[in-house]
Amino acid sequence: KEPDPSEVKDPNIWKLDVGEIHDPAKKCFDHHQKGMGEECTLSLLLKHWGAWSIANEVHRWLKYVVIKDASGPLEVIKQLEISYTIMGVLDSFVQRTILDHFREQRVIKKGHLLFSLMEIIGNHFFELIDEYTTTLEEVNKKIEFEIIEGVQTVLCPDILGHSSTLVRIIKDKMREKWPDLRGGIAVYPNKRVKGSIAIKRFENDPRVDFTRISDYEKVIYSHPEGFFISVEQIPEELLKKYIKDAIIK
Repeated sequence: KEPDPSEVKDPNIWKLDVGEIHDPAKKCFDHHQKGMGEECTLSLLLKHWGAWSIANEVHRWLKYVVIKDASGPLEVIKQLEISYTIMGVLDSFVQRTILDHFREQRVIKKGHLLFSLMEIIGNHFFELIDEYTTTLEEVNKKIEFEIIEGVQTVLCPDILGHSSTLVRIIKDKMREKWPDLRGGIAVYPNKRVKGSIAIKRFENDPRVDFTRISDYEKVIYSHPEGFFISVEQIPEELLKKYIKDAIIK
C-alpha cells in the first residue's frame, strides 16, 4: 500500500517500491518519481548497503532486471540485441506465478508461504555473494595455467570443494589469461563424488575427447559425448597423462 505521511517520516518502517520518495534516512526506497533514471528499488537498496558492485559481478542477470523494471522490456531487448520473441520465450512461468500470487495478497505475515519464499530468495542472493568472494580468493591463490599438448588448461583440483560459482570463475580466469580462447580444459573438484576430480572441455573444443580415456583405471565416470570425465584423486603427473591422452593429436 502507499504510505501515509506519518509512515513516510518513520525510519522504523521500510517503504519499498511505494511512496515516490527516495530517502534512505527515512527508509524510503522508491524509483517511480521523475529523474530516477535506470534505478529500481532493488538497485537502490543494494547501493544503500554498499553491495551494488559485487552483486552485479556475481548476479549477471541483475543489471537487466533493473533495466526491465526501470525502462521496460524493449530496452532490455535493445541492449541484449535479441528479438521480442526470444524475450518472451525466456520469460519465467515460475516467476509469473509467484508475482500473480503476490498481487492477490493485501498483507503478508511471517509464516506465510510468500514471506518464507522471499526470505529464502533473499538469503540465497547474499549467500552466493559470500560464496563467490570466498571461492574467488581461493582460486586466485591456487589456480595454475598450463598448455598441455597445445591445449590451454586450467588446473585447480586442490580447491576446498566444488561450489556453484567455481566453474564460472574458472572460465573467467581462462578468458583473462587467453582472451581469444575458444575451448580449453579445466580441472577442478567434482561435486558428485566427494574427493574426486572433474575434467571438463569448454565450448566443445574439437581438440579434446575424453571418451579416448574412458576405460582408464582411475576413471569414475565418462560422459558419452566426450566433454566431461571424473577421476579418482591421482598424482599430478598421472593426471596430466590422462589429459594428454584425451587430446586429439
